[in-house]
Amino acid sequence: MRHPEPSDEALELAALYALGALDPDQAAAYEAHLAEGCLSCRAEVRTFVAATRLLGHAAPQERVAPEVRGRLFARLRADWTVVRSTDGPWEAVGSGMTVRRLFRDPASQRVTALGRMEPGASHRSDRRADPEELYLLEGDLTVAGEFLRAGDFCAAPGGTIHTAISSQRGCVFLVHGSDPDELLDESSPLRPQPELVFVRASEGTWRAASSSGVKWKTVFVHPARGTVTRLLRMAPGARLPEHRHVTPEQFYMLEGDAHVTGYVLQPGDYYRAPAGTEHGVTHTEGGCLFLMIASKVEALE
Repeated sequence: MRHPEPSDEALELAALYALGALDPDQAAAYEAHLAEGCLSCRAEVRTFVAATRLLGHAAPQERVAPEVRGRLFARLRADWTVVRSTDGPWEAVGSGMTVRRLFRDPASQRVTALGRMEPGASHRSDRRADPEELYLLEGDLTVAGEFLRAGDFCAAPGGTIHTAISSQRGCVFLVHGSDPDELLDESSPLRPQPELVFVRASEGTWRAASSSGVKWKTVFVHPARGTVTRLLRMAPGARLPEHRHVTPEQFYMLEGDAHVTGYVLQPGDYYRAPAGTEHGVTHTEGGCLFLMIASKVEALE
């Protein structure tokens, strides 16, 4: 529902959202409402976000002792996950295919992993219990008859049954989906399937963020989960302001360097912060490019 004029309830929701006071389900539902195009609510959120940024200046500034700052960052980072490009074993899941798990969320039973297929390899059919997203990092991959190259993206709705995927020259991909999926044998009936979403590397529009030197391109939006999958490109010296994500924030480094609250991330590194995490400025020295799956952040718009 769109509001031609914001009601008292709409104003209250906008204020609570800007303060980060909504629980994850409420926030996801409100973000879905904003995504529907309610211009009055969007305007109120921008106003409240601008106001909340000034709240911290109302209190006198105090210098924090280095040891206190160190303990604070240690506590913040305790729940974060960083997997370096060289961390973790590759596990065989079939002939010619291996997987390296980056993170598994036991609550949602969703996993983020790297997949690798040898030239000529194929993987048998399975049924996705939950929506799955795949970003091709290297090589080629054929999914449902569609030939993908590096930088291409595929999303499969929940309940989708894939025919076997295959690779001619070999490939490496990043995948985020349910774990485990239901493996099917050749006798399993194939019912009409939801359409897969394919986004080619050349498709989509790069948009300038509010932060100087930062551009983003939306790849996929999942309103039910309240998440947006985006590519973010930061020019050398660019900075992202402090922000908070309602859902977990995770990204995979594709190029360059990114500095996130004490971590220096390089190509092939993976980072994840739990839902509701607030963190300081993210910056880059030499510039970077990464794929991010997280809730919408007004500061990027």
